[in-house]
Amino acid sequence: METNFASRKNRILAFLLDYLILTIIIVLPIIFFMMNEKNMESALSFSFFAVWLMIGFILYILKDSIKGASIGKWVIGIGIRDEENLERVPSILRLFLRNLLIIIWPIEFLILAANKDKQRLGDRLAHTVVVKVTEVSVWRKIFAIVSLTLISILLFISTILFTIKNTDAYETAITYIEGSEEIIQEAGGIEGYGFIPSGSVQINNGYGESLFTINIKGKEKDVKVRIYLTKTPKSDWKVQEAHYE
Repeated sequence: METNFASRKNRILAFLLDYLILTIIIVLPIIFFMMNEKNMESALSFSFFAVWLMIGFILYILKDSIKGASIGKWVIGIGIRDEENLERVPSILRLFLRNLLIIIWPIEFLILAANKDKQRLGDRLAHTVVVKVTEVSVWRKIFAIVSLTLISILLFISTILFTIKNTDAYETAITYIEGSEEIIQEAGGIEGYGFIPSGSVQINNGYGESLFTINIKGKEKDVKVRIYLTKTPKSDWKVQEAHYE
């Protein structure tokens, strides 16, 4: 009986789904960390990055530990099995060894493309194969890809917005706007602010620069304020320029 190996296309698709999921898990906390000015000024920032990246690497290595299938493989309907017994799921140690070689993924993909049994180096090291476990429709694959992509985009945008609005620089900008009689008069009073502010916060060795574009919802008319702030080590943010239209 011929072994029903998972196609290279499905394996690459599962890999991309796993990569997307792990990117969300790893990148979003880093964004939160970087947008906190006190963290970026701390000597522990490098340690945080190193530890969090190591956690992400370990998560990737152990991603197939549940029944030989990661989330991506489960969505696509494929799984890892012992090459001598296709009913047996390899041990966690063998799955660990298999994924360890993903650090040389360009070579792994080349070997996967050339190997007749569709094994990469990690498979050959752990004596495993990837097989089709369940039949999955094309629509399920498309739905999974589109859903994960949209969720990733929404999470990324939400994280950026949340972190920007919680920086000391942004709070200083809002305080300045609410204390500016000129801007308040132009808007006829402030009712609120736009949901999506644009801007950036950059800090290096305690010196910082921030530039925001903040939309004000005024009682008489809406006003767009562009505001530039700076800071020096051990000091608060200060507004240097502010223009509105």
